[in-house]
Amino acid sequence: MTVHRGHPRTDARHAALRSPLPEQERELPVDQAWLRRRAKQFTLVSGQPFHLVVDLQAYASVTGMHFYPNYAAQIYTGPEHARLAVPLLAINLKMVTTREEADRALAHETMHLVVPSYGHKAAAFVRAQLLLDQVGQLGSV
Repeated sequence: MTVHRGHPRTDARHAALRSPLPEQERELPVDQAWLRRRAKQFTLVSGQPFHLVVDLQAYASVTGMHFYPNYAAQIYTGPEHARLAVPLLAINLKMVTTREEADRALAHETMHLVVPSYGHKAAAFVRAQLLLDQVGQLGSV
């Protein structure tokens, strides 16, 4: 069995993303209602709609892709020849347990929709941080 892990540079860039939440809110647990409201804010600032999915078995069934247990989140845009009108963004609530982690995951995956050609380059994470900053300007959820 193959074990999928992020590249250390990508992991470091992801960890460096700063949530705009007040410090006392960053460690609060993630519930689905909060996560859905937050996802809508990322859709708003990015101009890129997506459907949030937290049922990973349903995500795997629909996409045909295995969702590895060590993944925090994943975006699915569809096969190259038949892109989805609205991509699916899956969040693993076992890996994303705090609001700060949720902000990082949402920013990271939304960034892939906004600048897909950037991959995990430093410039991509600059864009992810910009998304976080813009969400922060909207106010709390």
